[in-house]
Amino acid sequence: MKVVGIAACVPKATAETRSAAEHFPKHDVDRIVDNTGVERKREGGPDATVSMMCIKAAEDVLEAVGWERESIDAVILVTTLGDVLMPATAHLIQHELGIPSTALTFDIHLGCSGYTHSLIVAYGLLKAGVIKRALLLSGEMSAGLFRPRVADCRHRSDLANSILFGDSGTATLLTSEGEDQVVAHQFGADGKGFDKIMVKGGAGAMPWTPELFERRMDDDEVERRPIDLILKGPDILTFTMKRVPRMLKDLVERSGWTPDDIDAFVPHQANKFMLNFLARRMKLPAEKMLLSIENFGNTGCASIPLTLVLEGGERLKKPTKWAWMGFGVGLSWSGLFLETDEIIVPPLREI
Repeated sequence: MKVVGIAACVPKATAETRSAAEHFPKHDVDRIVDNTGVERKREGGPDATVSMMCIKAAEDVLEAVGWERESIDAVILVTTLGDVLMPATAHLIQHELGIPSTALTFDIHLGCSGYTHSLIVAYGLLKAGVIKRALLLSGEMSAGLFRPRVADCRHRSDLANSILFGDSGTATLLTSEGEDQVVAHQFGADGKGFDKIMVKGGAGAMPWTPELFERRMDDDEVERRPIDLILKGPDILTFTMKRVPRMLKDLVERSGWTPDDIDAFVPHQANKFMLNFLARRMKLPAEKMLLSIENFGNTGCASIPLTLVLEGGERLKKPTKWAWMGFGVGLSWSGLFLETDEIIVPPLREI
């Protein structure tokens, strides 16, 4: 599998996270901002959708690379919040982009590790010869859905999620043409952590009813709606510190590389405290750890490609050894070591 191009699209609207102090004690807001590292991020308006942002990113990267849309064999969207419950939002994107009906088209429902998981899925399809060219889309549009926009946040239980998460859509072009760039990959899941990052309401176990919009005390003694995101930070930190260093070690053994061989590490942008702690645990040089969380927040499955677009710099234009690592919701983890030559990256799109 060869990574040919990556593009990203974000909403124009910037939310300054410390502005939440208009409605909450400043020391509470400052503590959350300092821990998450999110000083500002992008938030979509009421009409924004994940398909809208992914389509714009796809248009940009297809034009930059010069691929004909008729040449694409697969359209894969990874997200936790598609435009509709059914069918897969990838089908709408396929239609809007004019990609042929012969393309294998489907969604992958996954957040934090979604980009690296979907790369491994696409890698398998490309390596098996099922497809030759794939358009991989990843994005989240969660503002006003499972967390309020910063300006609209009024409940203390929503504050951390309101500050942490941002919106983005990305598009990655992959092909089996040329030399395989995947050196090693690894993945896993621990389903007993299913409830550590969760939105309970709105699906089969808790269908849509008016009660989903009512605040009530939950099992953790926190007042929230069933459609609000539950994120158990200490448990997630423990999971991350246990699993991600082990994943890196396994990838090193499979690849024959040493950590010093790697030019850049691009982790899921969970939060800055966790990423700094993780870098120290794995003894990674700060200059090799690419971060975008300060200005764009945690954009879920879009965080790795968005960070590559924003912070990849000259590494994208020359031979580079990468470690891309996703981890979180599920609880799940996956990572890839890749050695790329040039990845075409058009300017960040804002809509």
